[in-house]
Amino acid sequence: MGFISNKGFNLVLADQAPRHTQFRGRRFFVLPRSSTRSSGERSLKHYSSRQSILLVGDGDFSFSASLAMDFGFASNIVATSLNTESFLRKNYRNAMSNIQKLTSRGAKVLHEVDATEMATHPSLRDRKFDRIIFNFPLSGFFHNESAESVLRRHRELVRLFMANAKKMMGSRGEIHITHKSSRSYKEWQLEELGSSEGLRLIKEVPFNRADYPGYENKYGFGVTRTSPATRAILTNLG
Repeated sequence: MGFISNKGFNLVLADQAPRHTQFRGRRFFVLPRSSTRSSGERSLKHYSSRQSILLVGDGDFSFSASLAMDFGFASNIVATSLNTESFLRKNYRNAMSNIQKLTSRGAKVLHEVDATEMATHPSLRDRKFDRIIFNFPLSGFFHNESAESVLRRHRELVRLFMANAKKMMGSRGEIHITHKSSRSYKEWQLEELGSSEGLRLIKEVPFNRADYPGYENKYGFGVTRTSPATRAILTNLG
C-alpha cells in the first residue's frame, strides 16, 4: 500500500533468535514477503501458517485477516479485540467483513479480551502460542493529562501485556510489539520493560504496513496512522 512513510519497527521477544543479517547497524529478518514451501507451508514476512498465532488488540481485525488471506486458512490464528462486537459494527466499517474472512477460514475470534488479563481468559488460559502480536498498543488519552501521566499509563499497559504474554508463549515463542518510532514512543523503553518481566529483546526491525495487504492501522475510532513504526521482538531470558 502506498503511504507516506508507513515504515516502522517491530519489537520481537522470543526463546531463540531467528537468523538475521546486519544492515547499517540494524538487524533485519531475511525472509521474502510471502512464500510457499515444499511442504505446503505458507509464510508472510515473520509469520508462518504452521505457527500458532495470537493477535491482541487487533482493532478491525484487518491484520489477522491479512495473514488468513495469505495463508489460505486460519485455524492456527486466534484474533482478539478489546471492543464488543456491537462497538465494532458501529465504528469500524470493515470489521465484520474481516471477521468473516477469519471465521470462514477456521480462525477463532474473541471480543472483549483485555491484554492486561488475557492469560486468565477462559478461551486462552490453557493455550500456548508461537507468536503473540500486539500492534500499536495504546492506553488512550485524557483531556489535560500530563505527558508524564500518559507515558506511565502506556508503559504499564505494555508491561502487563508482556507479563501475560510470557505465560502464554510456547517453548520457542516470540512476542512481537509494533510501535511508532518517534522520540516519545522510544521513551516507553520496551527493552527495559521486557527485562523487568523476564524477557529479552532479540531485535528491532522496520515495520511496513504495505507488507500486509488489507491491513489498516487505526488510531482511535477510524483514523488511519501512517507514521514510521518499529516491531520489537522479545523472548524468554536464558
